[in-house]
Amino acid sequence: MSPKKILIFLFASFATLALLSIVFPENGIKIANGITINFISFDDFMSADSSSASKDISSIIDNTDIEEDTTEVAFVEVPQNNVDSVLVDSQYVYYEAKQLKIDSVVRFLEFSGGDKTILHGFFEELATLKGKNKLIRIMHYGDSQIETDRMTNYLRYKLQSQFGGSGPGFVSAVNAFDFQLPMTQLASGNWKRKTAFGRRDTTVKHRRYGVLANFSRFSPVIDTSTQAFTNNAILPQPSSYKAGLSFISSHLAYGTARRYSRCRMFYGRNTDVLKVKAFADDVLISDETLKSNSSLAVKTWTFANSPKALRFEFEANDSPEFYGFAFDGYSGIAVDNIAMRGASGLMFTKMDAELMASIYAKLNTKLVILQFGGNLTPYIRDNYDFYTRRFSSQIKRLKRVIPGVTIIVIGPADMSKKENDKYISYPNIGLIRDALKQASFDNKCAYWDMFEAMGGENSMPSWVFNDPPLGEKDFTHFTPRGAKYIAKMFYNAFIYEYNSYLRIRKK
Repeated sequence: MSPKKILIFLFASFATLALLSIVFPENGIKIANGITINFISFDDFMSADSSSASKDISSIIDNTDIEEDTTEVAFVEVPQNNVDSVLVDSQYVYYEAKQLKIDSVVRFLEFSGGDKTILHGFFEELATLKGKNKLIRIMHYGDSQIETDRMTNYLRYKLQSQFGGSGPGFVSAVNAFDFQLPMTQLASGNWKRKTAFGRRDTTVKHRRYGVLANFSRFSPVIDTSTQAFTNNAILPQPSSYKAGLSFISSHLAYGTARRYSRCRMFYGRNTDVLKVKAFADDVLISDETLKSNSSLAVKTWTFANSPKALRFEFEANDSPEFYGFAFDGYSGIAVDNIAMRGASGLMFTKMDAELMASIYAKLNTKLVILQFGGNLTPYIRDNYDFYTRRFSSQIKRLKRVIPGVTIIVIGPADMSKKENDKYISYPNIGLIRDALKQASFDNKCAYWDMFEAMGGENSMPSWVFNDPPLGEKDFTHFTPRGAKYIAKMFYNAFIYEYNSYLRIRKK
C-alpha cells in the first residue's frame, strides 16, 4: 500500500471513531445478560490526558516527611523518655488561632461534639509510663489495607521511639498468607487455622477465637463433650501428632520491632499434655511438658538477648487451641497488627466474650484502632444504616470486654473503579465513611477520616500515578511507601491531640 493510501486509511479510521464517539449513547448500549457496550465520548476522545479524574496531592506529600529508621538493632530496652520530650517531635506554627504541627496535621481526629476527653484515659497512661516497669498495648485491627504491617509498622516505630517498648507484638500462630511483616513465620505439620471472619466453618462448634479472631490446631478435633479435662492424658487417645512453628525477625521491620525480651504463648483447651521444645537461634533453651487445661493458659519464655529466630517443636495426642504469641518487652508500648482480609469489622460479636476479656486483660490492652469499611465498597447501595448499627454493636462488645478502653476508628481510603477510560471514586465511599463516623460518635470513639486525608474524591489515581507510586495498581491499596505517608498523617493527628492534652494536664 502506498503512503498516500495509508494516510487516507488512517484519516478515515480516525474520522469514523470520532463520529462514533459523537453518536454513541452516553450510557452505552445494553445487550443480553446485562452486558453494556460503552464507547469513549468525543470530549474524552479529544482530551490530552484522560487517564483519571485525579486530584493534586502534591501539598499533602510535600508536607509529610516520612523519616527513615535509624535505630540500631541490638537488644536493649528503649529508654523511657520524659513526657515533655514528646513535644520535640513536633514543630509548631499558629494558624487561625490554633497551634498546628508544621510538618503535616493534614487531617485532625474528629470527636462527637468536640469532646476530646474520650482520649484522655489513654493519654494519661502514656503520660505516666516514664520510669515504670509497665507495658501498655495498642491493637490495630483492619482489613487487607493493613496487611504486611502497612501503617502499623510505622506507627509502632514512632510510638516505641517516643515512649519506649520493643517487639512486633501479638501475632497468630499460623498466617493465612506468606507475609514477612511484622515477622516471618514458618509452620510444619498439619496445622489448621480457623477464623471468626469470612465464610463460616461449620466444623467449628464453638466461638473461642481469642482476640486475633482466629485460632490454630495441629491435630484433628477430639469430641470432648463426654470427657472431663484432667492433668493427665485421657485414654484412649490417637497416635501422637507433631508440629513446628518458627518466628523470624524481619529485616524489613523497624529496629524496635526486631528485638524483644519475652515471648508469651496463649493457648488452651487441650485434653492431653503438650510437649514443647523451644530453640533460640537453633540452640535448645527449654524442653517441657505442659499440663492439659480446660481454659486459657499462658507460657512465657524470656531472653537475655533477643533471638533472630525462635523455633518451637510440639508433640501431643491432642493439640491445644493456639490463640497467638506475644513478642514484647516489659515496659513501654506494644503495637499489634491484626489484618483480616475481606473483613468489615463485624466479627467481635461472633467471638467468646469471656476468653476475649481474659486475653485482653493479660495483654493490658488500652487502645484499640479499628480500620474497616473498604470491603463494603464494591457492594453499592443507597443506605448503610445497617452498617452503623452492626458496627456500633462491635464497639459495644469491645467496651464491655475491655473496661476503660479507648477506641479510634479509621475510615476507608479512596477506592477507584474504571469508567470508560477514567478512574473515578466509588460513589458510596462517602456513605460508608458517614456510617462508620456515626457509629464512632454514637459510642464515644474518635474518628479519623482517611478518605479526606489522602485528598478525598478521585484522589487514589494520584497516589497510584505518583512517582514513586504510593498506591497499588488495584486502585485500592497503598504501596509500602504510600502506607508510610498515611501512617504519618494519622500519627501526626494523634500526637497533636496528645500534646494538647499535656498542656491541659500541666495547668
